[in-house]
Amino acid sequence: MKKRLLALIVTATLAASSLIGCGATETQGDTAQVTTSDGTMNAADGSGQALKLSVTTGDGSTTDDKIPTPWYNRIMATNLMFRALFLADSSLTNPQPDLAQSCEISEDSLVYTITMKDGLKWSDGEALTAEDVKWSIETALQAATCNSIYTSAFKNISEITVEGNSITLTLETPYASMMDVLAQFAILPKHCLENADPLKLEADAFWQNPVTSGMYVLDELNVGNYFTLKINENYEGTAPKIKSVICYFVQDYITAAQAGQADYVFGNAADLVEAIGGMANYTTHEVDVLFYKYFLFNMKGVDGNENEAMQNVEVRKALIEAIDRATLATLYPTAAVLNSGVPNSHEAYNGFEYTFDAEKAKADLQASGYDMNRTLRICYYNNDQTSIDLIQTVVHYLEQTGLKVEATLSNDGTTDLFTTRNYDIGFKGKSAFSIDEWYTEYMSSDALFANVFGGTTEFDELVSELFKSTDQAGRNEILKKLQEKEQEAAYKVPVFTVNTYVFTSDKVVLPAGVEFCNPLYMCDLDFANWEIAQ
Repeated sequence: MKKRLLALIVTATLAASSLIGCGATETQGDTAQVTTSDGTMNAADGSGQALKLSVTTGDGSTTDDKIPTPWYNRIMATNLMFRALFLADSSLTNPQPDLAQSCEISEDSLVYTITMKDGLKWSDGEALTAEDVKWSIETALQAATCNSIYTSAFKNISEITVEGNSITLTLETPYASMMDVLAQFAILPKHCLENADPLKLEADAFWQNPVTSGMYVLDELNVGNYFTLKINENYEGTAPKIKSVICYFVQDYITAAQAGQADYVFGNAADLVEAIGGMANYTTHEVDVLFYKYFLFNMKGVDGNENEAMQNVEVRKALIEAIDRATLATLYPTAAVLNSGVPNSHEAYNGFEYTFDAEKAKADLQASGYDMNRTLRICYYNNDQTSIDLIQTVVHYLEQTGLKVEATLSNDGTTDLFTTRNYDIGFKGKSAFSIDEWYTEYMSSDALFANVFGGTTEFDELVSELFKSTDQAGRNEILKKLQEKEQEAAYKVPVFTVNTYVFTSDKVVLPAGVEFCNPLYMCDLDFANWEIAQ
């Protein structure tokens, strides 16, 4: 019944809406074939012996004039180029040495002494040292665009010292996930970026010809089309069997898969899962990922720019009350409706439920004094059909309360949600590292969300306590307090979580035992032993 109702709503609504070293060198133009420096020829129709990856540019998460950068989301292409101190397993825990040789942690969990491997080099031949680690951590704390799991962890570091090949991190307070976070954080070359502006780091010319530490280094960047990777001769680990990689800039993964431009794809939208999962030449791997789909309200930036219409919490709660989130969830496979950052199935869930009541929502909006004549603005950035259908359905629900509603598909979600901020309700996704990461967005230190929540400090103490706690019973109590606070404040409201699917083409031969992890993070996939079928 829910699916039939949703189909009718969507149909009706759609009908109504009718370089050398650290320098920067780039190659432009359209080509039908890609020839890598080792002589491998790869046609755009999918032939050749290179691994083919794709990166979407449709949501503004990256641009097609540089490679994707690794401090916000980590994807396969960047994971092949940039390493961390440690390497996690598929659960994103149990970190093992990577760039680091060893780590000693003091009994009070305040001092981490990390010894680097000897003889490490960047792809340009320069030594990779503990100084690179120190610079990377300090710069991440200043960067404008950086995953909150890094800034939340690193702000607890009071001192970083380097002695020879060792680096010591001294913390003000214990941080339970520090090792897991260090297993995700890509170390960048100080000698290339030390003069770059941290606030504009992602736009630096470095990313057009980056110096790397991983198995591969950039071979060619063809602006607007693709970039290719070749073996990094200075990589000290086991060389990969796959000699070259092509990464295409695409608008969507379905088209890329159909064009033979993606041997590895991931996603959770129903149209993508159905389309690629139904292709005979792909194998589907379901990954249990904490992927949130949620609404956030644009209220006030740290710059003082306030959206007056969203200041009243009763308005925010009424808007959520007007939307049937259970019906929205039918759009996604494996979707589970939730009411906080803690899944309903988790032992720490506090039992609160958002209810759908269209008539009450209408009455509550009118009672709140909200101006029913103004246009309510929705901003979203995923251009897949599932997301478009969902937003059109949300528009329908809100219009039933008498609101005027305008939904805008952004070409650059990060800029429009957190800088331009010309909206009332934002809809976004979050592929979370853990439950903790959901709550880091409330912290005053989160550079992005402070632009919409005003840099409030009301969550800081509780979130800090959560980070310190290693006892599950203690964590559960803190999580319950956080749920109460977020449900009362209604700054952001989750709709549901969805599992993610990884798809590998029949050209990819995986070694035995490979277990995929959250594809926006990094884990041990035994990539050195991946092969391309002859």
